[in-house]
Amino acid sequence: MQYTSSARPLALHTAAASIMAYAWSKIGSLPFDDLISKQKGGHLQFLTIQALVGAWAYMGLCLVWDLFPGVRQLGLVRFIKRMLLMVALPLAFVVTSIYWSLYLFFPTLILRPENSFAGAQDSPSLVPKLFRPPLHVDVAMHIAPFATVLVDFLVFERKLSHWQLNKSAPITLLLYGVLYACWVEYCSFYNGVFPYPFLTINPLGYRAAVYALVTALALCALRLLNCLHA
Repeated sequence: MQYTSSARPLALHTAAASIMAYAWSKIGSLPFDDLISKQKGGHLQFLTIQALVGAWAYMGLCLVWDLFPGVRQLGLVRFIKRMLLMVALPLAFVVTSIYWSLYLFFPTLILRPENSFAGAQDSPSLVPKLFRPPLHVDVAMHIAPFATVLVDFLVFERKLSHWQLNKSAPITLLLYGVLYACWVEYCSFYNGVFPYPFLTINPLGYRAAVYALVTALALCALRLLNCLHA
């Protein structure tokens, strides 16, 4: 790892962890919290929340790394930190890129209709008014995790090695993609609805294609971002 005696990494990691903690704290104040909290899987059905938790955990470990230099000598800590980075960075990229693309151009595919919070089944074509989270919460949830992990990677971390990029990362991301797909399908079996409208309106074959494409996007993003690293 690249070590630095300056306060820059500590400032970044503290600010990032604080922003993500704020995002997490605001989940309970959103209209869909009561409905989703009662569903199978709760908020962890959402890739957004998993990306938030992953980036938050990574920043928390970075803070431990900053504040207690002795842990840098522990091989297990270095391994966990690197593995978290290889998942948190591409996962946050996927969430940010897909969320904002759909939000801006196809909002009915990503945003829930307001009346679904009362228990109505998602049906984007029938409900004209969609719930849009407050902008500051949206930024904290759908931009901050990717932006802060990316800055940390480009400024304070080594680029991924050939083995990590071509062996470890593909296996890890493929496993994560399969587990997430199984998790979402399992939850939807009980809930009768998927966390995102674009999954709800598609049959299993199309959903499988979406899971595969998102996993491939995550791996391609990690390769691209690694190429951008000096």
